[in-house]
Amino acid sequence: MAAAQQVPQGPQIHVQQGPQIHMQQVPPVQVQHDHQAPAQQAPAPQYPQVPIQPVPGVFQVPPPPPVIPVHAPEVDETFIRVLSQMKYVNLEHFSGTTDPTLAHDWRHSLDKCLNTISCPPRHKLRIAELYLRGDAAVWWDGVRVMHRGEMTYEDFLYAFNKKYFPREALDEKKNDFESLRQGGKSVREYEHEFRQLHRFAGIGMDEEDLIRRFLKGMRVELHGRCSMVTYTSLEDLVEKAVVQEKCIAAEQKFNKAAQPKTEGASGSQKRPWDQTSIQCHNCGLFGHVSRNCRKPLVTQFIAPAAPVVAARKCYGCDQPGHIFRDCPRRGNAALPPPPKRLAIAPRVFTVGDHQGAEPIAGETDEQE
Repeated sequence: MAAAQQVPQGPQIHVQQGPQIHMQQVPPVQVQHDHQAPAQQAPAPQYPQVPIQPVPGVFQVPPPPPVIPVHAPEVDETFIRVLSQMKYVNLEHFSGTTDPTLAHDWRHSLDKCLNTISCPPRHKLRIAELYLRGDAAVWWDGVRVMHRGEMTYEDFLYAFNKKYFPREALDEKKNDFESLRQGGKSVREYEHEFRQLHRFAGIGMDEEDLIRRFLKGMRVELHGRCSMVTYTSLEDLVEKAVVQEKCIAAEQKFNKAAQPKTEGASGSQKRPWDQTSIQCHNCGLFGHVSRNCRKPLVTQFIAPAAPVVAARKCYGCDQPGHIFRDCPRRGNAALPPPPKRLAIAPRVFTVGDHQGAEPIAGETDEQE
């Protein structure tokens, strides 16, 4: 084409330029992903504040109010968990006692419960304080006041033992363990008391020492039978001793049943008299005694017997009938010889009624 085709021009529109707004560049924000290691944030650069020119016809939003930080109390979730678990172990509250055994048992239960729920050491003291009541709580408050500084669970155990389980109580338990005997108790009862005292006094004893100590306190009949056997443990000794105890009881029962019953075995009860077998020595009839006899009482007299001179012989004159002290030939020739004494048999005289049987010499007045 030789000549360019001209396009007709339309009306021209003039745009008025407004105020220029200068924008400053903001450094790019680094986005941290979860799988990336946390990067140390550099301090934000300080930029001079530039006043923003208001734009006519544009609504400006007011800036938000400043955020006031609120400090919420820190909650130890571990302590809350331990406290909730203590509800399921059923630990009794401790109000104080004068019995060292009860105090020792409660302290042992406290340790067992804390170990069961895996209580951290830093929370053991707070848990123990929550289970004190009455006199025990008052006592512990006094210990807290007197103690300066922070206390631990070990400090609580030391103060507890000093208060409720002193050294004197431990020595007394050891003495009771050494002097323990079975006596009239059964083997099971003796074993129960033996194990209760063994907790305090038998610390450090091996199985052989326990067996020897248990045998020492048994009754004589059980000790003799059980000492002839070797035992592997204390439980083995107890089981065999129970069998021997039953055998001894059965033997005693059999011997008691086989023993014949004798008169007077019933204690204070006396056998009643058979009235038909009683004979009166006054009248000779049966059924009553002479003191209840209606006939006149027969009195018996026994004449005293003359002294019997033994057939003695004087070694001075060789004559019988006297001794050398009374011998007439010893210088007393003027005196007549003493008469010889003859043995006279006793005679019985009866006064009264001659009815009935003849009296017998030497018989008493009445017999029941």
